Amino acid sequence: MTRRHDIPPTAMDELRRNLERLKLEAMLQHLDAALDEASASEQGYITFLAGLVLKEVLARSDAGTARRLNAAKFPETKTFDTFDWTFQQHLNVQLVKDLMGLDFVAQGRPLLLLGRPGTGKTHLSLAYGHLAAMRGYTVRFYKASRLLAELYASLADDTTERLIGRLARVDLLIIDDLRDIPVRKEYATLLFDLVEARHLRKSTVVSSNLSVKRWGKVLGNPALTASMVDRLMERAHVINIRQGRSYRTEGPQAPPEHDRPAELSEPENDEA
Repeated sequence: MTRRHDIPPTAMDELRRNLERLKLEAMLQHLDAALDEASASEQGYITFLAGLVLKEVLARSDAGTARRLNAAKFPETKTFDTFDWTFQQHLNVQLVKDLMGLDFVAQGRPLLLLGRPGTGKTHLSLAYGHLAAMRGYTVRFYKASRLLAELYASLADDTTERLIGRLARVDLLIIDDLRDIPVRKEYATLLFDLVEARHLRKSTVVSSNLSVKRWGKVLGNPALTASMVDRLMERAHVINIRQGRSYRTEGPQAPPEHDRPAELSEPENDEA
């Protein structure tokens, strides 16, 4: 291969300008080093070019991952590396690990995470979201109360269809912590329309400390909520942490057991 000092300066200048014009910034950045390495190891043209292009691919991959993580709006970083696999005796660990393959995202299947407060539902939803973003999927995380508030606010300026359309295209939508909230009669319709837009197309994760049968009361329209749940349950995976312990009140950083309020020691009898 031609050595770098044998290349006419005008040709090098033109090459740099064209790389810059094409926004091949990583190739431009590594050009000199790649030419030196190619000359020293007597690389062929194909090997040299493949190595230089790989630098661009890796740089863009890293930048794309950063963009997806930023767009997901995760409130914090939670991964499976930091998940305590031994704390919840009633957790279906095998299912949780099987779902780490993200086939459910590729297939547009829902995932429901149910259980008492503090049992790790949000950690799991964030970990699946982080993993999906790292693997090239688009992700958006919402607290349920925030999502409902945004959907409701969109009614005022007639942007609801646009908002639902945008969320319908996200590969993995995470709706975290569906709980008792101030009810507005529009909530059930808005959430139903969003779930319907994603049904059988994109994957939706919903976590809740309420039994599914109580969602209708929360959203203010039991009949329409039942139709929404029917769509969420179709082809769904369900991780149901029955009688799970709370990381917050019983985990390694919780107060000593003798200092905890008595009512926190009693499990809730709320079947999902």
